[in-house]
Amino acid sequence: MDGFKDFYAVLGVAPAAAPEVIRAAYRALALRHHPDRHAHCAMDGSVMAGLNKAYEILSCPERRRAYDQWRHSVHIQFAAERINAYQSQIVTARRTSPVVLTTYDRRGRLHAYA
Repeated sequence: MDGFKDFYAVLGVAPAAAPEVIRAAYRALALRHHPDRHAHCAMDGSVMAGLNKAYEILSCPERRRAYDQWRHSVHIQFAAERINAYQSQIVTARRTSPVVLTTYDRRGRLHAYA
């Protein structure tokens, strides 16, 4: 998921948010992060550019639908990659780690045997 930006997270709204909620969130964040409001400090416009891109995609119903489909496929692909990595770690750990047998005696003490 390198380079993946979740536009819903950028605007701080849920994926099922109504268009009015998306617009209100964009306006509030744009007022807070606009470069003209922070002329006294050295802020770059990358935050505002990210907000503009997110609103551009999520404000248009067709673009939002396409983005949701793409986002879903990316999440499925990421989940599959994580599962494969986890399974390969388990297989590697089984090959390299020695077998340890553990038992409890009558007093409840744990004994490990390699």
